Amino acid sequence: MPSIDALNWEHLRVFLATMRTGSLRAAADSLKLSHPTARRRLGALEEQLGLQLFERRRDGLHPTVEADALHTAAEEVERAVHALGRIAQAADPALRGPIRVTAPDIVGTELLMPDFAVFQRRWPDIDLRVDVSYQVADLDKREADVAIRALPAGNLPAQHLTGRKAATSYQAVYGEGEAWIGWQGEALDRPWIRATAFPDLPIRGGFNDPVLQRGACAAGLGLSMLPCFYAEPMLKRRSKPRPHFDLWVLVHPDLRRSPRLRVFRDFIVDALKRHRARLEGLPETATD
Repeated sequence: MPSIDALNWEHLRVFLATMRTGSLRAAADSLKLSHPTARRRLGALEEQLGLQLFERRRDGLHPTVEADALHTAAEEVERAVHALGRIAQAADPALRGPIRVTAPDIVGTELLMPDFAVFQRRWPDIDLRVDVSYQVADLDKREADVAIRALPAGNLPAQHLTGRKAATSYQAVYGEGEAWIGWQGEALDRPWIRATAFPDLPIRGGFNDPVLQRGACAAGLGLSMLPCFYAEPMLKRRSKPRPHFDLWVLVHPDLRRSPRLRVFRDFIVDALKRHRARLEGLPETATD
């Protein structure tokens, strides 16, 4: 058995992705590799270890006992590699290079896109790379450097993450008509509908995305519960706004001292604070 320092990290990445997805093709897609490249790297790892890690059956790949035993150790290597990357990134004092940001889609497009543009013009040597995501785990896996997250109002992020609550987003009932536009069906929608001023209206249809909900509401299909910043001024408000989720700007603790990430975090926190009126459904002329 070779020592761990002789193993190729790129080969281990393919192994871990295959264990997680259950498919070599899905693993290749998740790592942005071609299927032949992923197959070659997994084969190289098996050859180096002298072990068969997967049984090739007609219904796909099945981990062997040896793969299960290797899995935990490989995840420890993954955590160490990611930690080294974060430490190296935090030590770079230059305000240049990429910043990988994840954010909910409507927060990125409807609220913060003008701010992203201002930031990019102000610091042209920093390359913003923004992806849609609702997961916090991408910080641990180094899939993101900064995560803009919407957490239920009053909830706190995981203790191992560092960040600041920048603002609170409010929601309200919008639209016209005598029916609700469904999200996920009667069983899941009715409990929260009972807490509104329209508890007994029927639910029609199913549009399980804020973009679809807003479009359906604008087309006159009925009532919808939407974030104020996303619904106004397009839609007519039918209820008093109430807190919905808190917006946090989060980083992994290993990266909290990175100069370029600190500049970006401070900029976005300030931007979200400036958007308080929109987020709370207040008149645009409102001040702190």
